[in-house]
Amino acid sequence: MDDLTRRALLRALGAFVAVLAIGSAGVLSVGVLRSGGAGVSTVSPTPSGSAGPTPDPRSETWLTWIPGGLPEQFGPQLTTVPAVGDVTVATADIAWMTGSVDAAGVPVDQPLEPYMIPIDTTGFEPAFASFIPQPERRLVSDLQPAEGILSETAANLRGLGEGATLTFDTGQILTIAGTLPDHLMGGYELLVTRTTGETIGVTHERYVLFHLKPNASANPERMASLFLPYIPADHPFDVAQVRAPGDTRYLRANDRELPPADLKVRFGEFTAYPDPATPGALVIDPVWIDDRIATATVPVLGEITCHEKVIRYLTNVMQQLEADQKTDLITDVGACYEPIASPDDPSGPFTGRAFGTVIDLNEALNEAGETPEQEFALRRFMYRGGFGWGGRDAYPQGSRFRYDHRPERVS
Repeated sequence: MDDLTRRALLRALGAFVAVLAIGSAGVLSVGVLRSGGAGVSTVSPTPSGSAGPTPDPRSETWLTWIPGGLPEQFGPQLTTVPAVGDVTVATADIAWMTGSVDAAGVPVDQPLEPYMIPIDTTGFEPAFASFIPQPERRLVSDLQPAEGILSETAANLRGLGEGATLTFDTGQILTIAGTLPDHLMGGYELLVTRTTGETIGVTHERYVLFHLKPNASANPERMASLFLPYIPADHPFDVAQVRAPGDTRYLRANDRELPPADLKVRFGEFTAYPDPATPGALVIDPVWIDDRIATATVPVLGEITCHEKVIRYLTNVMQQLEADQKTDLITDVGACYEPIASPDDPSGPFTGRAFGTVIDLNEALNEAGETPEQEFALRRFMYRGGFGWGGRDAYPQGSRFRYDHRPERVS
């Protein structure tokens, strides 16, 4: 058995720990807690005499994140919560890649200046390795400065693997030490140490991974209530999202958004650069826009500009609304394609907005951050068309519908 085959088998064994089921999440607002609407629950020990062996909670990874990024010292402060054992804080941002070369020295990615390739990147602390199962842990723990790990989706998308080099707009060159299954990297494209991340512009703390202490039991709602006091009153998004093991496919911040790697595979990767005239805006390669973005008149919605595939999906949904005489479910229509990527966006720094895969409906009745008033019937039609609803986000966005799964009907 050669080394590449052995590594592939080891990755397959590591995939046994995948969290593939999408479940419920604990979300609680600081305002509710401070107003006395919810008390801080205690964490009770596991009842004795329960049937069967009790798994060691330290082997199960939990996650918490806050829209827009973590407040300063949020992660370290969680160690004072009685139920929480070890924690690790991770950064995540867009890193702008200007080129890549494979292990044989052959150029692969060569975007033309000033365009670059946005890479969804996360940076980790040394403790992060303990949250990765064996045998993959060593690859993470042995990662050196100026090295990185690609997710398998990113490696396949790029046609790159171990020994390849990536160059970024800061001038930093990274060598790829290996690849990991997507679920072990939280769906991020590139994994680096926090120190290396700082050299390529990955600086914002986004999420915390943690283990429970032995004999502690908890649920996401309870843990969210315990974490809320550590969010400063002046933080723009006063909610904590907690995910228990098995709650979500990818342990990442903003996990209700389809990861950029998946968006790239489904809708095509673009090159771009940050618009110097407008903070948070992108200038996307006009060739990609011409090939992928279209303006069309869609029943019920009128004229919209979206990714061409999304226009087809939305057309199917609206035709169903017409057939069922439910067009009155939509009263106003917002934007779909918006070339933006803001580090402070509550949906994350790089979302489907830039791909033209997100649309806002009935914004007048669904102000962001407020209790949504979106009819269940509309949510059902949109879900069947491939669109998840933003009204259940940690920071609710009741008007938002984002592509996140294959439609039940595609024309």
